[in-house]
Amino acid sequence: MSAIPHALGRRSVLRAGLAGALGLAGASLLSACGGPAADGPTAKLEDVQAGTAGAVIRPIAEQNGLLGDLTPDWVGGTGPGDVQNKLLSGALDAASMGPLGAAVAGAAGADLVLISNSLNNHVRWLVPANSPYRTPADLRGKRVATPPNNSDAFRSAQLAAAVNGSDLTADHQLFPGAVLAGLALFDRGDVEGIITIEPNATRLVARGARQIATVGELWARGTGEDPNTLVLNGQGVTRAWLEANQPAARAIASMRMRAHQVVHDRPQVLADLHESYGIPASEPAAIALLPQRMRDVYPLTWGEPVFVNLRRQLQVAAQVGLVRAAPAREPWVDLGAGA
Repeated sequence: MSAIPHALGRRSVLRAGLAGALGLAGASLLSACGGPAADGPTAKLEDVQAGTAGAVIRPIAEQNGLLGDLTPDWVGGTGPGDVQNKLLSGALDAASMGPLGAAVAGAAGADLVLISNSLNNHVRWLVPANSPYRTPADLRGKRVATPPNNSDAFRSAQLAAAVNGSDLTADHQLFPGAVLAGLALFDRGDVEGIITIEPNATRLVARGARQIATVGELWARGTGEDPNTLVLNGQGVTRAWLEANQPAARAIASMRMRAHQVVHDRPQVLADLHESYGIPASEPAAIALLPQRMRDVYPLTWGEPVFVNLRRQLQVAAQVGLVRAAPAREPWVDLGAGA
């Protein structure tokens, strides 16, 4: 028996198999009972890899019936940096994308737009427990592991450093790469510090590493703004796809908001889904920290209050030279107010 193509998506496979067993009448019954209609919206979505905060969104959506009539084709193997490449290439219809990434893509001719919330900033600076270093400034000239340099996490770390008078790439010996590769470098002692995302930071803290700063804190220090409002990314799509797929776009936005609401209502779900994060049961200290440290990573707001922060990030990024200029047309939209 041939393997089922991963991109087909588990819900589609289960539905097709059951409809085949029941015959045409059974297929009609499935639609009548609320299953996705054959002509319902579809979208290629990121099946986020372990080691990233977005890894729990798919299981939360599926376990709580949040997909509605959206039939996703889950595309696996996506992580920071890679997921942005897949969106730009068309391998994904919707994917995590930050405001700086959207501006960089726009300058290269790609018209991207953020349609819903995704994640608040969860980028952390950490050092080993016995490290003499207490601040990111202490790590100047030192070896630091980071996420890929085209990722939202890396760009936000650049931005937070810049507003504090530092050049991230010039002031440190950086080792950018996949987040799990960065963990390996840190664990082996090959670097003096690490800039990483959740849940990896929580795993390191549970093992005794010291968190010396967050990008949100550094942003607040350099701008005087609330660190809790710093957005890491939204769900990005091309504007052409959005114009042709309004129902799917609205379904994606609804699913994200409802999934985040589940997290806020029941933070323990994050501990329950520790394996989706890539955290094994053998790390109970890290699992216990997840509800406390991760709940606020998943925002409940989209619209003008968020757009204020996105505009500010682009303004500052243009001032410090991280982007050429803020796009003439803002790369985000509130679908509730019309696209």
